Amino acid sequence: MTVKKKILWLVVSCLMALSLVIASCGPAEEEAEVEMGEEEVEVGEEEVEVGEEEVVEEEGLLPPDVPKYGGTYTFIAFSDYRNWDPGFGFPMDCTAQHFLGGYPLQGDWAKGLAGTGEIEWYGGFSGRSDVFTGNFCESWEFPDNETIIWHVRQGVYFHDKYPVNGRQMDAYDFEYCMTRTWTPPAYHPGSVDPDASPTSITATDKWTCVMKVPAKQMGVVWLLTGGMSWIYPREVIDVYGDMKDWRNQVGAGPFILTDYVTGSSLTYIKNPNYWQHDPFHPENQLPYIDTLRSLIIADPSTRLAALRTAKVDKHTGISWEDAELLLKQCPDLMYRTGYGMSGQPCMRVDTPSLPTYDIRVRQALNMAINKQEIIDDYYEGHAIMLGWPYRPEKAYAPWWTPLEEQPEAVQMLFEYDTTKAKQLLADAGYPNGFNCKIQCMSTDADFLALIQNYLEDIDVYMEIEPAEASIYYSYYRGRKHDDMLFKGWTTHWPARMLDSRMESLDNHAFFETTYTRETYNTCCANYWDDTMTTPLLKEYGSYILEQAIGIWLPVPVDYHMWWPWVQNYHGEQNMGFVQGDYYVYYIWVDEALKASMGH
Repeated sequence: MTVKKKILWLVVSCLMALSLVIASCGPAEEEAEVEMGEEEVEVGEEEVEVGEEEVVEEEGLLPPDVPKYGGTYTFIAFSDYRNWDPGFGFPMDCTAQHFLGGYPLQGDWAKGLAGTGEIEWYGGFSGRSDVFTGNFCESWEFPDNETIIWHVRQGVYFHDKYPVNGRQMDAYDFEYCMTRTWTPPAYHPGSVDPDASPTSITATDKWTCVMKVPAKQMGVVWLLTGGMSWIYPREVIDVYGDMKDWRNQVGAGPFILTDYVTGSSLTYIKNPNYWQHDPFHPENQLPYIDTLRSLIIADPSTRLAALRTAKVDKHTGISWEDAELLLKQCPDLMYRTGYGMSGQPCMRVDTPSLPTYDIRVRQALNMAINKQEIIDDYYEGHAIMLGWPYRPEKAYAPWWTPLEEQPEAVQMLFEYDTTKAKQLLADAGYPNGFNCKIQCMSTDADFLALIQNYLEDIDVYMEIEPAEASIYYSYYRGRKHDDMLFKGWTTHWPARMLDSRMESLDNHAFFETTYTRETYNTCCANYWDDTMTTPLLKEYGSYILEQAIGIWLPVPVDYHMWWPWVQNYHGEQNMGFVQGDYYVYYIWVDEALKASMGH
């Protein structure tokens, strides 16, 4: 990963200040061609490099490493918020909770790029227990292999809002919320084996909550409870019955939700009574930002325009093509490169009537795709051949195996050989090919047309069925597809094996074997023993690739881009387990710099 810093602090001079404004990006109709220098994109690099450009302080502006209170931070939501109540459906879809609420645990900011660099907090979360720290939970312990004790942090107060009016959080809130989280229709019960859910959750006093857990999957229960279970005041449910109305959102996080316009925007203001302080400036109470604004922008071109014109301060998941253009138009933008959530055709393997039930068919479909040509021509080199189930990043280093070191059965899937592919189809009983169907989001239909053309060379005719985001999401979460689904494959905590457990709602191939189940149970029961889990997960990575439950396609490089007035930020995105946007707790906005740049 590379962070290229392009902040230019000008010497005090009206003329120089004016030139800075001209160099920054203005309205679309005033775009000027700006020659971009040679930008080096380093893919897969573990260390973060900072440019050596000279920093000259302008009078009246503070250096970027000096904390600054106040200001507004505006960011993009790609779609409208799907869920408000963690007791129903997926807790990760309760997007507002990332800002107004919190989990017992959170990713440790001090171990990220702002501190020791032990983890980058960029893409998915690898599930390492060593990079967690306490949030609403101050500490935890395991007196035996069936007990988790949560020690609740004292001095955490809910928002000063009816019906709790700023009372202190306690263990009874933990008991209530954790019990609700582990009770259907919430997500957690269906995400583990039926006999792996907690057997009891009890607040033994005001600051202690004790969970009794089956030993077989104690690790995953600890992670799901600590890293993906929102804690909120029980009175909200008592008064309103649920939290489905945004107006009823009350938490103990750094921000308070004050406004929501369906399909348009959300506004949060600073919580003046938030408990946390900056780990590097312990005298500073968090957050630094006064106001958060989330603009809901579904259209990709509109999102890019919003960044280009500084209507938003940051944009994630930008393609290399769009990033290159933005850097020409707006050379002051800062960025970081990583790997995108590449879509891959997922094939159902549980239905004997489908051709993809036979592994030889799945192998043939993989070999029919010229993946190197896709990298060279479609992505113009801005992609890697193998990026799942682990990526060549620091967080996944213990389990990553380069393609050239993979078993022959895996390497074969990345070779382009239509002759062998046709022979595999004939051996499987499909000498004349077959017809199939794939469901996808409308925005992915053009790319799938490329895959469609490759498959026609082996007489496989794939019908593409595009859908708008909300309809596609119902297919995705409900697993309602009959044949193939174009999806992004999970990368967070590989030990959960979300793509190879039958009960997992992320398992769109409906694939499971005795091997995957045994590996899963062993890893979950021995979550804290790396000497046992690391070799198992490394082996599993090759195994799941060999099964060819998807058409393994190249993973493109993508960009996270932000304006230089967003400071103390290094490209972080997902801190913790499923804890997107936690970086907003720690960053600050330099409104003076923003104004000096004409925005």
